[in-house]
Amino acid sequence: MKNPIEFAPHREINLTESLWAKPQQSTYEDLILKPEYAERRLRFEVGQTWLRIIPALAKSVHPWVLPLYVLEFNGGRFVHPRSLTPRARSVYDVAYGWLKENAPDSLFSKANKEGTRLLGDPVLLFWALVEKDGRYTPRLILERAYDGSRGGVPGLAHRILKLTQELDENGRPVADAISPEAGVLLGVEKTQAPGAKYPGYQLKLGRQPRPIVPLLEEMAPEERSVIRPLEEVVRPLTDEEQWTCLAKLMTPETVAKIRESVGK
Repeated sequence: MKNPIEFAPHREINLTESLWAKPQQSTYEDLILKPEYAERRLRFEVGQTWLRIIPALAKSVHPWVLPLYVLEFNGGRFVHPRSLTPRARSVYDVAYGWLKENAPDSLFSKANKEGTRLLGDPVLLFWALVEKDGRYTPRLILERAYDGSRGGVPGLAHRILKLTQELDENGRPVADAISPEAGVLLGVEKTQAPGAKYPGYQLKLGRQPRPIVPLLEEMAPEERSVIRPLEEVVRPLTDEEQWTCLAKLMTPETVAKIRESVGK
């Protein structure tokens, strides 16, 4: 039979549930990517995923990977403006300065874990072609870049970056995962142990070059056109949008005082 229909795994229907109830959706506001690119973010599934890192684009001012600083609020996160514009300030910087002068005990610290945290966390963003069912599609990899220096497990993006820079005993790269012609595939194996809060990842580099151009040529034109410079897929928030995020992190009275201090 041509083009067989694939069915979802069967589950028993609970007749006490409303058949008209909508599936529960996440209310988390991840504002890092522009809406039209958010669905392109790759969320690794349990098992092995092979990907081919897309080299730096000629029209981009950044290399193949874009470092971002991410600010969080209750129920979401967004990109610090300096990630795209050097020396740019965020509303969070204004709030941090005000709290440090007027209410230093309210700021997050090692001694005050419950304090207001206004500092950014590093993440890395890059394009990759991801293999699925023998075909490749462009996906955005957006993962934590924490290096483990303060304790805890290094982020997946940090480990990927470190692997692409690994040197052998002679000081030469073990493999090139970036070059358009000589670049190899990168494998990410995700595991989730029963009862474990966080998944584990094992990384490895392929052995055979996988030139990027033939992979792109096999893709539909509309798929290739999705690939844009990294700075064009990041969502910059206006000051007013940042104030809205800050209001989800502290009391309205405190936000009002901070805004009044800077004439906002």
